Amino acid sequence: MDIGIIARRYAKALIEYAVEQKSEDALYQEILMFIKNYQEIKQLPMVLDNPLVSPEQKINVICQAASTQASLVFRKFATLVVYHHRESIMPFIAHSFIGLYRKLKHISIGQLITAVPVADKEADRLEMWMESQAAESTDVILEKKVDPNILGGFIFEIDDYRLDASVATQFERIKKHFIEKNKRIV
Repeated sequence: MDIGIIARRYAKALIEYAVEQKSEDALYQEILMFIKNYQEIKQLPMVLDNPLVSPEQKINVICQAASTQASLVFRKFATLVVYHHRESIMPFIAHSFIGLYRKLKHISIGQLITAVPVADKEADRLEMWMESQAAESTDVILEKKVDPNILGGFIFEIDDYRLDASVATQFERIKKHFIEKNKRIV
């Protein structure tokens, strides 16, 4: 069973139904909240995978993870997923939905990873540059992340493009270069 294909099919059906119901924006927010809670609440995956938990309880848990008052569209979808025994792949479905929604709404997400917090002025300049490079109808959102493990420099990602100018990566390249040179000598 290919989880990616199954998740993509469920997500595609969900986005089409949400567009038909004109509730895709609200559903997008609920799915984002579900993903956030799924990652933060360690017991949530265990509850969804537990065969002793009834389907109704699983539906309620999924809906509670998405919102205090889950929409009818989300509740119907959670019911469909649970009754087809696909609750274990719900996070994959959610991520697929996010990708399809962003494609539908022409939203590009850029991520800037730095070793220290970047000034808002610099982040705004980068976001303006991203918008100038994107298609006219594309909205661009820049997410900032701090990761001290990169030692310095930055890593910039948007869609399928990745620019890694981190010190850690440069050290790794130098290390590989010296290892290759030393292998030739010996």
